[in-house]
Amino acid sequence: MQSDRLVHTRVNELEGITPQTLDERILTSTQPIVLRGFGSDWPIVKAGLESDKAAIAYLKQVWNGRPITTCRGNPETKGRIYYNEQMTGFNFKATNGDFVAFMEEILAETSTAAPRALYMPSTDVSAWFPQFGEEQPAGLEHLKPIKLLWAGNRTRIAAHYDFPDNIACSVVGRRRFTLFPPDQVSNLYPGPMEFAPGGQEISMVDLHAPDFETFPKFKEALTHAQVAELEPGDALFLPGMWWHHVDGLDDLNVLYTHWWRNSPGFMGRPTNALLLGILSLRGLSYEQRQAWRALFDHFVFNPDPDDIQNIPEEVQGMLKLPMDELSARKLRADLLNRLKV
Repeated sequence: MQSDRLVHTRVNELEGITPQTLDERILTSTQPIVLRGFGSDWPIVKAGLESDKAAIAYLKQVWNGRPITTCRGNPETKGRIYYNEQMTGFNFKATNGDFVAFMEEILAETSTAAPRALYMPSTDVSAWFPQFGEEQPAGLEHLKPIKLLWAGNRTRIAAHYDFPDNIACSVVGRRRFTLFPPDQVSNLYPGPMEFAPGGQEISMVDLHAPDFETFPKFKEALTHAQVAELEPGDALFLPGMWWHHVDGLDDLNVLYTHWWRNSPGFMGRPTNALLLGILSLRGLSYEQRQAWRALFDHFVFNPDPDDIQNIPEEVQGMLKLPMDELSARKLRADLLNRLKV
């Protein structure tokens, strides 16, 4: 049961938005938005509303037969995808196998009193379900998104963030997203950065049973939480960097996500800058860290174009906004050379 201390602020909702009418008002929003009925006409949504078996039959038709990664956790996990008790590994086992057989496992598990956690993590639609991507057009083709399918039973994924923007469509079953703004990171107690159940660091707090003695700042995070409950065919626009805890609310849940970034790929991954900062700055004295914070504010977080007007344009180099691809490649090569030890 989700904590009764959660402040149930509902995510803003829009009705009648379809892939054909999706516009910049939504795609440039800095706040999450629920799009009711966004994919209600999609074949997978119609099949899922008929029955779980019909949904699996449809997915079988659009799967190309390649072995797929699936995860299984013991009933004791109560659906929580997380670490083991020592945080040296995970509380589930991942294997490669037959997708249809795995989906049949999910169906069979519905009749058990204490079902296992069964979960197919993010799976590239273009590599495993190319026909699926063609038959569920989300109106984002101009953004060239990465399209991913997730499937499972009543699993729950700890709060985490993703850099890209996302339109997440609940195509089979219902899902609940509990969202936290990016500035709540310290109140969410992120776990190890070296490894995590989904590759991205996650909150160590169990949203369903928060331990406020161990994680006292989580109380503050809950006051900023927003909740979105998606019915089949609903979608959630999720701005990049928002933390999101995800609950599968039915015996079979399938989520279809679309990730894209608004900056050119040649700019690199912001995570790389964070990791370099941890390597080079985190261990400095407080005074040195504050000096570097001032430099980061000036050059990175609050750059003022007027501050470089006294530099001839032809030698502004990496300071030019926006940075061009040639300058980005030169900077990357210089960084790689400096990192050689």
